[in-house]
Amino acid sequence: MSVPAPIARARYASVTTYRRDGRPVPTPVGVVADAGELFVLTERTSGKVKRIRYNATVTVTPCDMSGRVAADAPMVRGQARLLDREGTARVRRLMSRRFPISRLVFAADLLLRRRDRRIGIAISL
Repeated sequence: MSVPAPIARARYASVTTYRRDGRPVPTPVGVVADAGELFVLTERTSGKVKRIRYNATVTVTPCDMSGRVAADAPMVRGQARLLDREGTARVRRLMSRRFPISRLVFAADLLLRRRDRRIGIAISL
């Protein structure tokens, strides 16, 4: 299934991951759609990465930068997967195009030798 248009157009989405006990944890993140999937870039040690390792089921809803979801926003269930180094590099390039300011963050990571600090997440909806 491809990414629904309202989510593909959104700059931000609330990605809900699930704790071991089933409680949902919504997190607003910058997203980019490409090749029928949705991509996110996050810190490798973040809670969402730990939760995805345990349970790959996620829910995605377009939101604003603060995580506010419109009443009529679509909600779509999907499966997340953590990407390898090559996949993460691809997500970094996609994010750089969509969010030019992110280039500063990525440059700082390079200068501080923290290139592996972030990991890409692909979400199939």
